[in-house]
Amino acid sequence: MKDEILDVSLTSVAQALATDYFCIYYVNTDNNKFIEYSASPEYKAFGLPTTGDDIIGFSRNQFEEIIFPEDREMFLESFTKEKVLSALDAHNHFTLTFRMMFRDVPTYVHLKVTRMIEKDGRHAVIGISSVDDQMRAREAFEKAHNASVTYSRIAHALAGDYFSIHVVDPVTDRFIAYNSLDEYGKPGAEKAGEDYFGTVRRTMERAIYSGDKDRFMEIFTKEKVLAITERDGHFTTKYRLRLAGAPVYVSMKATLLEDKDGSHLIVGTNNIDAQIKREEEYRRRMADARTSARNDFLANMSHDIRTPMNAIVGYTNIARRCQDDPAAVSDALDKIGSSSHFLLSLINDVLDISKIESGKMQLAVGPCDLAAVLRRIEDITSLQATSKSLNISYSKEKVRHFRVLGDELRIEQVLINIVSNAVKYTPAGKDVTLIAEEESLPEGGKSRYRFVVRDTGVGISEEYLPHIFDSFTREQDTRTNRIQGTGLGLAITAKVVELMEGTITVKSKLGEGSEFTVELDLAPLPDEGTEAAEDSGAEGAGALAGKRILLVEDNDINAEIAEMVLEQYGVATERAENGKIGLDMVSGSEDGYYDAVLMDIQMPEMNGYEATRAIRALDRAYARRLPIIAMSANAYDEDVRDCLEAGMNAHVAKPFQPDELAAVLRSHISGEERQDSQEV
Repeated sequence: MKDEILDVSLTSVAQALATDYFCIYYVNTDNNKFIEYSASPEYKAFGLPTTGDDIIGFSRNQFEEIIFPEDREMFLESFTKEKVLSALDAHNHFTLTFRMMFRDVPTYVHLKVTRMIEKDGRHAVIGISSVDDQMRAREAFEKAHNASVTYSRIAHALAGDYFSIHVVDPVTDRFIAYNSLDEYGKPGAEKAGEDYFGTVRRTMERAIYSGDKDRFMEIFTKEKVLAITERDGHFTTKYRLRLAGAPVYVSMKATLLEDKDGSHLIVGTNNIDAQIKREEEYRRRMADARTSARNDFLANMSHDIRTPMNAIVGYTNIARRCQDDPAAVSDALDKIGSSSHFLLSLINDVLDISKIESGKMQLAVGPCDLAAVLRRIEDITSLQATSKSLNISYSKEKVRHFRVLGDELRIEQVLINIVSNAVKYTPAGKDVTLIAEEESLPEGGKSRYRFVVRDTGVGISEEYLPHIFDSFTREQDTRTNRIQGTGLGLAITAKVVELMEGTITVKSKLGEGSEFTVELDLAPLPDEGTEAAEDSGAEGAGALAGKRILLVEDNDINAEIAEMVLEQYGVATERAENGKIGLDMVSGSEDGYYDAVLMDIQMPEMNGYEATRAIRALDRAYARRLPIIAMSANAYDEDVRDCLEAGMNAHVAKPFQPDELAAVLRSHISGEERQDSQEV
């Protein structure tokens, strides 16, 4: 009877415990045979066998399909016969937690294998129970705990930079100071309250720097702050607080935060005093540097302009005194011409750097003949080198394609600047070399053209080398201070190279020389195979003989110079003192009477643009085809563009070279050009 009661009691206990388990298996650990003791309806829905010969194999094979995919690898690695028996021998139990898919929902379960207490220890019980609620609660706790730790760390990290952090209810205006440093508390700032905006405004009456008070009070109202945060996502303002008797720059930032707990206005007051003072110091140093650079530039310009002007004035007086000595007059005129050319180069440098820094310089990309560019550079610089007794050489053997797509004028300007600079700073008897090379690029249909200018001149100091391409700078060196220049040549060169998307580098050692390298990626063009023939001087003069030009020019001296130059080419000129007179003379003339018009721009009564538009608007085909060429001191790229847009055919900048003017006139007066001219 006692044994029966015991058996019934144990069975009842087992059944009572089974209600907390999805299933219970009874296992013989000697032969691994098992039998299902109990199972919940959810577990029975899997349709698993209730008996078997291999509990480990059964679990690994059958469970793999019903275990949450992310836990399968872990389960298969952990639930092996060796690991289970090892745990039983050591602790009399083995446990494992993983997720099973009940009705397609991952549910945390706890598997526990327990060795039964018996003499031979040959049996074990396996129970699988749900621990989903506990695991979910643990995950939520850990997430909240980690978030709390993170926010705490963030708050402490911000504490060093923020005077205060307030959390404000935008509806009730209740607030609390989440963090506040002692410095902010000294003016009497409150830590919590019912009226945030009123409290801050009262505090600022005492704490804000007087110079910022009115502006702050004007903008810091609840209506304006909330309106700005809703529009921009945040509200910011900068002002100064009086702390320890000194004004300290701070920045207030308010952000509207909306979450499941409602809306909150987070307001942080940030100490930016060190940042503002660094910025002020930087601006002061930059202003001082600009002032110094400007003063140095003006001093250099004053010296360099007065030098050629002194030669022009001096040799003009010499020519007047020596009118009976043709050789002396010729020598004086040559030197006046040389000084005038240098003076013009100074003006062009200033114009170029002004265009570059204002973003108005534009490239004129088109067919470019590098052979012609290199030939002109050689013609110009070889004369310069010969006059200084230098050894100069040119190499272009490694260039295969000379016709490319690029801005020929700017490429020539870059190379002329660098080679002329090398000649300028290289003493007599030393060497200057220009090397041109071409390297094919694997993609893009372009070649990389490398131009190397190497000299054995004075070199550049290590201290000045980083500033070699800065505007308005020249190295202070007693060996080179007597050399003229604005300090703009290399700055312009570097900026033009950058505009062409190329690179320029320099290597130099003081006393040994320098090496400049320019690299440009240019697209080669098909070789035309023939070179255009150029008119000789005699042929050019003959082409203009007998032509009639209308010169529209208000300045008497400029008009006289133009008339004398055109007379050399056999051109007859008639002058109009302003654009209105020029328009009347064209409209009153017969068709074909004038072969071309030379048009100044800045004139009284009617400027050159207006006069050109009016001529083109005349109801005569002759007026629409008549070549009109601007001859003006307005020499910017946009000036040239404005001339063409007004209806002019070309632009010649003052001061002009006679051959240049004659060439432009020839190209536009020829019958072929006249027929092809676009009607405006």
